[in-house]
Amino acid sequence: SLEKQKQLVEEKLKSELNFLRAQINPHFLFNTLNNIYALARKQSDKTADLVMGLSKMLRFILYEATAPYIPLEKEVMLIKEYLALEKLRYDSRLHVVYEESIDDENYQIAPLLLLPFVENAFKHGVSESRFEASVFISLTVEKKMLNFEVRNSKDADLEETEEGIGLNNVRRRLSLLYPEIHDLTILNQSKQYTARLTLKLDVNEFAEMSDR
Repeated sequence: SLEKQKQLVEEKLKSELNFLRAQINPHFLFNTLNNIYALARKQSDKTADLVMGLSKMLRFILYEATAPYIPLEKEVMLIKEYLALEKLRYDSRLHVVYEESIDDENYQIAPLLLLPFVENAFKHGVSESRFEASVFISLTVEKKMLNFEVRNSKDADLEETEEGIGLNNVRRRLSLLYPEIHDLTILNQSKQYTARLTLKLDVNEFAEMSDR
């Protein structure tokens, strides 16, 4: 029957989303542990703060990011924690600009949907740059429309930046969760990499979905 087919599709969707979410967590943990290892080898006095920051983020990922949808403010908090960790790591070589304008605190969003864009900027831009590096992040939400942009500098002579597991994962999650209400643009230029995401959020609908 049509109803049974619909149920099977929903079960398959839920199973794939769970797999994709599980894929993100070890990926993020692996990258951050590499950062801590690099600092520990230098016997840096920043190592303890980095471990504490990672602990806060893991607490969120383990206990809060398992819900289908979370308050947008928690995803924003996660991004800010991540930026604080990277600033500790790169110090004066890194210039970060973060801008935010959100007209309603009650928006819901799929967890760990925005963070991979920020992580990608550091993994494929800042970490591979031999010079001073910059990251620009802008998050605007107005009348349910989310506009998220992440730009990072990169060395002109680097080979073409490949999308890592994180961004490939996000592309798939976007197609499953927001099939007709998102637009993702990636611009890979010689000295700059840009990711722009436009997404329609809905407070009531997503809050109801997360309770199912």
